[in-house]
Amino acid sequence: MAPTGAASGAGVHSWAVSPTSLSPLYLPSLLPIFVAAGALAALSWRGGRPGLAAYNLSLIAWALSLLLSAHPATRPVGERLLMMGFFVAAGFNHAVAEDQGWRTRAVPGLYLGAGVMTILGAMPQGWFLREGGTVAGPYWTPMFGLAAWASALPIVYLLHKIQLTGDRGERQRLGYLTLSGFLGTFSGGVNVLLTMNGRHDPLGLYGVLLSLALLSYVVTTPKLPTLGRVVEASLRYSAMAALLSTVFMSLVLLGLRAGAGGALWSWRALFLGFLVVLTAQPALTWARSRLAASLFAGKKDVDGLTEALVKSEARAEHSARLAELGTLSAAVAHEVRNPLGVIAACATVLERQGADPDTVAELRAQVDRAARFAEELLEYGRPAPITPRPIGLHDAAEVAASEVRRALGLPLALTVEGEVEVQGDHAQLVRLLSALLENAVLAGAKATRARIHTDGADAVLTLEDDGPGVPEALTNTLFHPFVSGRSRTSPRPGTGLGLAIARGAAERHRGALTWEGRSDELGGAKFLLRLPIEHSP
Repeated sequence: MAPTGAASGAGVHSWAVSPTSLSPLYLPSLLPIFVAAGALAALSWRGGRPGLAAYNLSLIAWALSLLLSAHPATRPVGERLLMMGFFVAAGFNHAVAEDQGWRTRAVPGLYLGAGVMTILGAMPQGWFLREGGTVAGPYWTPMFGLAAWASALPIVYLLHKIQLTGDRGERQRLGYLTLSGFLGTFSGGVNVLLTMNGRHDPLGLYGVLLSLALLSYVVTTPKLPTLGRVVEASLRYSAMAALLSTVFMSLVLLGLRAGAGGALWSWRALFLGFLVVLTAQPALTWARSRLAASLFAGKKDVDGLTEALVKSEARAEHSARLAELGTLSAAVAHEVRNPLGVIAACATVLERQGADPDTVAELRAQVDRAARFAEELLEYGRPAPITPRPIGLHDAAEVAASEVRRALGLPLALTVEGEVEVQGDHAQLVRLLSALLENAVLAGAKATRARIHTDGADAVLTLEDDGPGVPEALTNTLFHPFVSGRSRTSPRPGTGLGLAIARGAAERHRGALTWEGRSDELGGAKFLLRLPIEHSP
């Protein structure tokens, strides 16, 4: 970091240096490095990442040496601590090794080497840097090359790892880590070269701050795609907020200075500034969201982040309820199946003893109905996981129609138009389409039609029939469990779980099943199934 950079030369140690000039922004630029690196060190330590914590602590130590070197009274102490920049290179190697799960002895060796270089840099001979870092010592060039080599090792490795990683989110995270390390290294080198040229200029420190901003993404982002996207969007919004707030506050300060006649720090001027900022907050919030949405098309703004977090909490709560329901369903199905087996066996005995055939047939029909309910209850409460493979929706619809004809013994005319192949679970998608077709046939439909097409990255299947449509009383609860429009006299009385199971299968495929009202052409019910073409677990 501090002693590293992007360029070096054999003649650097012979530069003649004029007295240093201290930029008014140099010392203020060091303050946010202390704050940001300290915060990231604490977050990293609490998150179980001691390597990242050590890297940020080394940045704080390096910034402290710069602060001491910039002031004439503390310059002798500061210049002897400048070689602590080697700990930054060792810390970054430690952070990368920790991130990638390396088990290597190289990291302790780098820390040991950094300690040795710091001790050598503290020697009064000034072998590396003198005069507060403005004059190169006789061994500056080999020291610089060693620091550059130590800093480049993890960056080269990360660039190679990015090329081999197939996961987009992981590539992006590694990209942020790589860019952060490169900016920190390069900017530290720029700072050293500017100082050796007689300028304590904050230009190099700006790059270090930017590297810390990128590092905050790595520290705060777990290896979970959904949360990673939320954090990424929040960082974009933060950048827009910082930009607009900087412009706005600059205008406010200019206005106060002009209006207060130079008395910027009077209580009246400060109170006026507070009122101006307070009244402008709604407009600033709106401008941040619109600017973020326009610069990052298709990305979430702050409202989208809130919505994503709410949906994430809802999914977590829904998952917990499904787990409870699965346990209950398994218990109910088990308790129902056992007596049903006994009843079925008794029906066989009664039949052999000459019982009324109609009575036995009715008994068996009710046993079959109860058994089907137990099976569907278990399927709803404990759905099978998705096993994706290439599936043609045209073929899946034909298979579903064939199964419905065989199960019901009723005529079913299905016309399928179009074909799209998706990555999905064949059994569950056929089960989904069978539920829709079965409902249509049992409602009295004679003709059904499926239209299949693509819409962006999704496949869309629209299923229509010429039946009576969905009863008005069921439109608001159509996909709720235990809701059925079939009567007990239906050829196959409903359990009220078919459409709930079908919607669950669509959602597990990261798709959606919706009722679209009446079909304009056939006059009956119209359902729309939307599925991603590529499977997203």
